[in-house]
Amino acid sequence: MRGRGRDPKRSVERYLAEVLNGSNPGSAGELIANETLGQRVSSFRTAFPDVEVTTHHLLAEGDLVAVHLSGHGTHEGLFQGCPPTGRPWTATCTAIYRVDDGRIVDGRVNWDLLAVMEQLGVIRRADTVSA
Repeated sequence: MRGRGRDPKRSVERYLAEVLNGSNPGSAGELIANETLGQRVSSFRTAFPDVEVTTHHLLAEGDLVAVHLSGHGTHEGLFQGCPPTGRPWTATCTAIYRVDDGRIVDGRVNWDLLAVMEQLGVIRRADTVSA
């Protein structure tokens, strides 16, 4: 059984507090087993070093943990190919993580990137047209 021996929910809670919110970013290696996810998180934290997330819902079943959260930060590093703008953003995120032996081995993370990119001034939403 995956996730045996450690509480997957607790692992994700630690990841959110220590890695994303930065209370102990060095624990990333202990909490993230997926190299690609680890690189994405590192790039995200570099782009937004002051990022802070607030968890609204966290549900766990077996080795899967689903999270709905909101976050905010300031664009201080390269993000999605865009140089730093120094602008703040606020957006929501929904993620599903799979945890094995206390480490995140897979993650499907969906930020509201349209909202982020608009707030950074990188894109502009098209005007709506009524019929």
